Amino acid sequence: MAGLLVDAVSIIAGSFIGLLLKKGISKKISDAIMIGIGLCVVYMGITGLTGEVGTILLLFSVIIGTLIGTAIDIDARINALALRLEKKFVKEEGSTFAKGFVTCTILSCTGAYTIMASLNAGLGNNTMLYTKAIIDLCVTMMLASTLGIGVMFSAAVIFAYQGALALFSGVLSPLLSDEMIGAFSCVGALLTIPLGTNMMGVTDIKIANYIPAIIAAPVIVWLMSWVSAL
Repeated sequence: MAGLLVDAVSIIAGSFIGLLLKKGISKKISDAIMIGIGLCVVYMGITGLTGEVGTILLLFSVIIGTLIGTAIDIDARINALALRLEKKFVKEEGSTFAKGFVTCTILSCTGAYTIMASLNAGLGNNTMLYTKAIIDLCVTMMLASTLGIGVMFSAAVIFAYQGALALFSGVLSPLLSDEMIGAFSCVGALLTIPLGTNMMGVTDIKIANYIPAIIAAPVIVWLMSWVSAL
């Protein structure tokens, strides 16, 4: 639990520092920084892709995930939630609230490192989460300086997500193979690429509607291993 709290506090602290920096940054500089961060996010996505995960697996994961996400319209639901939070807690409405909320949540939750850190924390080892907390402090500081307070509110979702993994670590650890975690991470990396181009203003893709693809990938890997074992 200590590691989960430290990581959540680091996200809030980083966001707070970023918001303070935002006040002294002109829109011109803020836009330039946004493009720079977007480029870094695209790079993170590209380097996160692994040749160990086949193209067919990625294709089926994205197709299935997109069908589910679009049918549910996750993007609209998240934006509706972000809008309610914005109206309740933010005096001045800002168009980047939802973008900051979604961007930080996806960046922090889709990596294999997050899964392993949370599972290890549930088993009593917080070392990886402490390391992640330092990374999250730096990342949220940069994001909040351009995307605003929506980044800070993502801390609640990230805490709940990592907390669930830690809580069920005893059950999940034996079930999650390296191949399943690799597939999860690879599809997550794939989605961070358009996340970065969105930040740069090059695209306007509803990334949230593709989130189920991240879950579909390890499920497909499990089904394939189960079928091959028959």
